[in-house]
Amino acid sequence: MKRGTLLHLCFLLMAALNMPSAFAQSYTVRDLGTMRGGSGAPRSLNSSGTVVGRFGKPHGEATGAFAWDSERGTRALGNLPGGDYSVAFAVNDGGQVVGYSNTSNHIFGFRWTSSSGLTPLPPLPADDSSQAFAVNASGQVVGNSSGSSGIHAVVWNNGTPQSLGALTGDSGSEAYGINASGEIVGKSSGKRDRAFLWSNGAMTDLGLLPNQTGAIAKFINDGGRVVGSSSGPQGTRAFLWEKENGMQNLGVLPGGDYSQANALNNSGVVVGISGSVLSTRAFIWDPHSGMRDLNGLISQDSGVILAGASAINDRGQIVAYGGIGHDLSRDHAVRLDHQGHAGPLHVFLLTPTENRQEP
Repeated sequence: MKRGTLLHLCFLLMAALNMPSAFAQSYTVRDLGTMRGGSGAPRSLNSSGTVVGRFGKPHGEATGAFAWDSERGTRALGNLPGGDYSVAFAVNDGGQVVGYSNTSNHIFGFRWTSSSGLTPLPPLPADDSSQAFAVNASGQVVGNSSGSSGIHAVVWNNGTPQSLGALTGDSGSEAYGINASGEIVGKSSGKRDRAFLWSNGAMTDLGLLPNQTGAIAKFINDGGRVVGSSSGPQGTRAFLWEKENGMQNLGVLPGGDYSQANALNNSGVVVGISGSVLSTRAFIWDPHSGMRDLNGLISQDSGVILAGASAINDRGQIVAYGGIGHDLSRDHAVRLDHQGHAGPLHVFLLTPTENRQEP
């Protein structure tokens, strides 16, 4: 082969490797149903596809924590002694589930395992209530502790709570996410909400999107990337924060004026919710394709409209919620009177199918 021809082929190969993918992912949709009450809301899933969240009536009555997996289906996790409601927020790859439940007189975070059931997570010594929102592979749990002195972000190590403090000048904080190395994200509150990253005993302000006044960090992956939302006069926008590049606006879906990022996987793919006060859609975002409506990546005759996406795992599976019995060519939204709360809502597990070439 001539040297010029070889160089030309090498150039074409390099160009192809650096071009955005010419393939678009599609997903199959599995309706996980619900338990008593007729409505469900997912919060998290792990790498094996176990989904956790809450079930109940459309407006929050008879609420109970659930876990679903392909072998056993949906099962109720129960309540703490004396309680009548519970919510599951996260599950790790070891099957540990965390959330919170009421008792006869307080609310406590819990850790659930198949062998031990629900175990309460105690608040800080001066407080009387707690909530748990995330758990990592090592079993560290994060959430908050509250009492007469306010609300405090905490991490439980072996069941013992440790206060994370707050950003300078703030009076309270809550922790929403933790990664494998123990880095924690959440919000610090005072005159406004500020997104924070807690690492090696120090809390850092992640900043704001331009012209915004507040921010909340919801999730951190094992590479230290953070997602959440930033709010202000320009509305609420989903963000991705990276140590090297700071905070990036992920935008909104066409016709929307609101977005919130709920989770991302270790490949940097983000999922969340975008829309308006009248209706919302689930979105997926990646650096090559930007923000896309997940409804455009499922079968158009599925009868499903996805109103929001809660989590994504490293296999690319997504857990979302929405309505059934719709014609996507006619119904452009699920009409909810309160995002993520009205319904009845169904829980859906989206699994990637073989890539298809875009036209």
